[in-house]
Amino acid sequence: MDVNKIIDKLSRKLSQRSLIFIIVFLSLAIIGIIGAYLAKKENPTPSGSLSTSLETVQEKPPLVVIDPGHGGWDPGAMAGDINEKDIVLDISIEIERLLIEKNIDYYMIRTEDIYISLEDRAQIANEKKGRLFISIHNNSFTDSAQSGILTAYNPYSPNGKDMAKIMQSKIKELGMKNRDIMPRPNLYVLRHTEMPALLLEIGFMSNKKDLKLLTAGDFQKKCAKQVVSGVEDILDKYILDSKATDAEGSPEAD
Repeated sequence: MDVNKIIDKLSRKLSQRSLIFIIVFLSLAIIGIIGAYLAKKENPTPSGSLSTSLETVQEKPPLVVIDPGHGGWDPGAMAGDINEKDIVLDISIEIERLLIEKNIDYYMIRTEDIYISLEDRAQIANEKKGRLFISIHNNSFTDSAQSGILTAYNPYSPNGKDMAKIMQSKIKELGMKNRDIMPRPNLYVLRHTEMPALLLEIGFMSNKKDLKLLTAGDFQKKCAKQVVSGVEDILDKYILDSKATDAEGSPEAD
């Protein structure tokens, strides 16, 4: 038997089989490409669908963080048995109610009488990726003649002053003395929140007239209404309708 002839014959058969395999493979590939092209032609992908999808993810409603000051073992300002921590929580709960009614996304730093450190307040707001931080406080002074309402802001925040003006324009209508806006770069929650932040000093607990208003349920509801009105205007002008604050932080002031 001629071994060389047998090997040559087998090689030719294998080559023929390989050729047939290649032809079949290429035919299937061509059919697949044509089929994909026809399917795409019949059902075209909307132009910009990927970017639209990404925009939908990015357009998450802005979160407003409400921070009732003090709490727990820290009463804040005191007037007899009346504590600041309780007044600001009552006002904040009224704010929460209105935010729910208006379908505004929010987060409450506290909803009960518990202590939360300033560090934790800022950290929570940052972790929640808040877009606006509103801290609610009352004032007090040794001179009981001092009275009124003000909005504190971080002067190193790009739009902080303008946002403070909007908020003060609302809360000054509450019937208290208008103490205007005030730059307070060293307040912890204004320095360490990675979003625009305002701190409202609503009345003086050391002033009898202010204190009477602060403890009245009707005033607390009116106060909440004005604060939420300010929040809405700030969201509309600086957050929903502008990218000016998208990457805004609150740099520390040494």
